[in-house]
Order: sequence, then C-alpha cells, then structure tokens
Amino acid sequence: MTVPSPNLRILHGAISLDVGGLERIVLDLARRGTTRGHTVSALCLERTGTLAGELQSAGIAVTALRKAPGITPELVDAIERHLEVTKPDVIHTHQVGPLWYIGRAAARLGIPVIHTEHIDNVAKASGPWNKLKCRLLWRRAAKFADRFCCVSQDIADSVGLWGTVPRAKLAVVLNGIDADRFADRAEALGLRRSLGISDGERVIGSVGRLHEVKRQDLLIGAVADLRARSANVRLLLIGDGPEMENLTRLAETLGIRSAVVFAGYQSQPQRYLPCMDLFALTSRLEGLPLALLEAWAAGLPVVSSDVGGIPKVVDHGVNGLLFRNGDSKGLSWSLETLLADPALAEALGRAGRDTVLRSYTLDRMAEQYERHYREAITARGAA
Repeated sequence: MTVPSPNLRILHGAISLDVGGLERIVLDLARRGTTRGHTVSALCLERTGTLAGELQSAGIAVTALRKAPGITPELVDAIERHLEVTKPDVIHTHQVGPLWYIGRAAARLGIPVIHTEHIDNVAKASGPWNKLKCRLLWRRAAKFADRFCCVSQDIADSVGLWGTVPRAKLAVVLNGIDADRFADRAEALGLRRSLGISDGERVIGSVGRLHEVKRQDLLIGAVADLRARSANVRLLLIGDGPEMENLTRLAETLGIRSAVVFAGYQSQPQRYLPCMDLFALTSRLEGLPLALLEAWAAGLPVVSSDVGGIPKVVDHGVNGLLFRNGDSKGLSWSLETLLADPALAEALGRAGRDTVLRSYTLDRMAEQYERHYREAITARGAA
C-alpha cells in the first residue's frame, strides 16, 4: 500500500481565477496548502484571471492554457504534457469543465482527482434539454473523479439523483473562510465617506457578481419600497457583471439612483463589509455562498433567500432572517424588521459570526480536503 508523503504536490484546476466565490476558495486552499508544507500550483483552462497575481505573489505557479470556445479535445494532450512536467500527487478540480478535461489527462497518467462542484448546474439550466445535458456531462465527467465533493447537501442530492454520480464517490465538504480577515472595522468610516455615504445613513449591502441569478433587482426594489416609507437607507453593491446596465436603469426608473452605490469590482471586497449595517443575499440559486459566511465573519446581520444549502446554514431568527425565493415583500419585511430593531440586528450578527467560527473555518475545510487527497492517493496505491 502506498502511504502519502507528509508534503504533497497539489494541482488545482479551474476555468480561470477571475473574481468569484469558487475562485476565492481555490485561492484560500492553495495558500493554506503552502502553509501546511505542500507544493501547490494552479492550472486554468482559459485565462489566469484577476486573482492569479495573489497566488503568484505567494510563490504559487499559475498556468493558463488559453482554451478556445467550444469543445477542444486536443486540450487534453496539452494538459497531459503539463502534468508530466509538474508531476502532482493529486489534482483538485473545481466545476465540471476542468474535471472533464484535466480528469481525462490525469486518468492517462494514473493521478488521483478530487473534484468539487460549487453550484447545482442542473437547477441553474433552463429547460429540460439543457438540464439533461448537464446531468449527462456530470455522469461522464464523474468517471474521472476519485471523490466527487459538493459544497452543500442539496448539490450532492442533485448530482446523486438517478445515479448520475455514484453515491460511493460523493462527499459534502462545506465551504470555509479565514474569519480573522473580516473583523477589522478601522477603515469603515473613511470608506463610507469616499463612497458618498453620510454618517447617519443606514447601509444595506451585498457582494457578488451582477448577474441575473443573483437577483439584485429584488434588492433595488426593496430599497425603493423602504425609502418610500421614509427609511433613511442606502444600497451598496460590491461587484460588476452583465446586469450592471439593467440594474442602473432599474434604480433610475424607481427614482432611487442616487441612493444606490454601484462600487464595481473590488479586489478586496471584505474591506467594504464594515461599511454596511445589514447584508442581503437575494440569489435564486446558491450552494453555500462565501458572501454569506464573509458577512457573518464581519459581524453583519444577514437577510437571505431560502435557496440551495442556505436553509441548512441560516437558522431563521437565530443567526439570520430568511425569505422565500423571489418574495420581494418578504425581503422588504425582513430588512425593515432589522432596521427597526438594532438589538435584534446586533444579536443576529453576533450569532452569525459564532456560526462561522464554530463550523465554517478555512482550517476545517482545508483539513477535510487534505484527508480526501490522502485517501485517494492511498487507494490508488493499494489498487
């Protein structure tokens, strides 16, 4: 039987390292891997992305293959050549595309693959044909994974449905964060003023890509509703994306454009969390969103839609408030409730941070993945 050495060579595979929750997980796991004595690298199918510099500054090599759009079978040969040079002990892929390409190359060389699925792509797909295609891709790609991890139980239930992915391969590894990075409020006052937010205004905030699936339109509508009832609130949106123009137009149509701060892409979004009084997550589809955990780590009270793995994490009335997916009235009520009751808001924020420190730390996540790495290497050696 092969026993994994104390220090591993780990390769993370992703589409790119642009800003997003998945990409920040890769970033944190890679950096934590180096502190644990491992040699870590990253392989991106398309471009390196905006977060790659943070890995490179930590001495972690990042390679991009510049994959062309569409199906690219010849990419597998290029990946195999890269693996022959880097010689990883184990590969950790993120999302099904990297598993499909990198997993095929790894299979040729006998390298074990741990995979993580960060979102339920079947639920995200529109129409029965697209859902079937997603399920078929999961089924075929899963053959290349020694362990198929999901960031929430609802994703694991979806990929395991009808035997799409064999249950024996499935595992749930909940996301985790470095909570200490989110506790500093020293810059809050200066940042608020730089954004044009006065000291007396209450700020409802959100962090995430401006994309239809995130439903920031619900949040803009809720703020318009609150301001119509004389609430002195501003909305702070951290992030960029394809819905920027539509959301700006909606704010103008509702007459609250001056009350919505579109801060755009920020390389360190955690710096802006202390500027907020409340955090709102309005997505119609999520696994276990980092944005929610990060808001809790910053001590913010959270209002969230009850989608994906969120109801398993947010205990309504204990560490946050939930509203039904797409329920604009429920969102407005939840926000207004916390604005009117600072003591409740403070209690929920404090309970949220306790939840992160108890169950959703970066160390816990990294240790669970490392256990999967070592088990996969040992199993390959025994076989």
